[in-house]
Amino acid sequence: MKRSLKNNRTLIIFYFLIAYVILQFLWWGFHIIDLSEQIESNDGDLRNTISMIVGEAAVFFLIIFTGAFYVIRSYFKEMALAKKEKNFALSVTHELKTPIASSKLFAQTLLERKDLNIDQQKESLSKIIDEQNRLNDLVEKILMASSINDEALILSKSPVPLKKLLDNIIAQHAKSHQFINEIGEDIIINGDEFYLISLFHNLIENAKKYSEKLTSITFTSKKINENVIISIADEGIGIKDEFKQKIYERFFRIGDEETRSTKGTGLGLFLVKEIVKLHGAQISCKDNSPKGTIFDIRFNLIS
Repeated sequence: MKRSLKNNRTLIIFYFLIAYVILQFLWWGFHIIDLSEQIESNDGDLRNTISMIVGEAAVFFLIIFTGAFYVIRSYFKEMALAKKEKNFALSVTHELKTPIASSKLFAQTLLERKDLNIDQQKESLSKIIDEQNRLNDLVEKILMASSINDEALILSKSPVPLKKLLDNIIAQHAKSHQFINEIGEDIIINGDEFYLISLFHNLIENAKKYSEKLTSITFTSKKINENVIISIADEGIGIKDEFKQKIYERFFRIGDEETRSTKGTGLGLFLVKEIVKLHGAQISCKDNSPKGTIFDIRFNLIS
């Protein structure tokens, strides 16, 4: 919807410029004819007519250059969006194919290998479940991204104890990294539990993706008057300052999809930003010390 409005605005500016150019040339043609007649008759108002034409020309070029600037800027924005969408298509294709192919391979192994013992069978079934969970997460992420900007979206808010919520989410990710949950027991916010789960799940996935296995991912809280700041710190590669604002854009990923080694769709942090906004909160990104990234989210506390 928003993209359609932007495209229409660009077309309106373009058509306005074309119409203005045509009308301006007609107007100048009229004045040139009139000026020729004045020169022949040696009219005393010749200087005023020339001044008027010069003024009209100045306005004409100002409007032309302004319109051209907006049209060119819109063009480059469309090109950048097209590149993002191409990267998104490539990443989604890869992300879909990988769990499907892996699940198929493990299922075929179970079907064709009759000599597998119970532990090997359980391991193959566990891998199939993991890949299907990964596929399910991807589908849910795409569906949520397509609906989260819906103006009719209404959150189902209730008091949510954040420590308990995070403990349940961390339990699903605890195999690969060391999680430290230092959120206070008394930290309770008014929020939609479904979207808050997605919020922290995406932040954890992002931290895991860009930090080595067995490194720490730490959750802390700090009360400031009626607010609480929830911090998620990792020990990964960090984010350059030039990208700290762009990372929340839909489909944005650092680098090119054809050469990038990390998995993803460019939707995770976009969803994080949108869910934060839906809860009337704010999010910021800063460097961790000695390395890594910290995401700070400022929520309103239940008084």
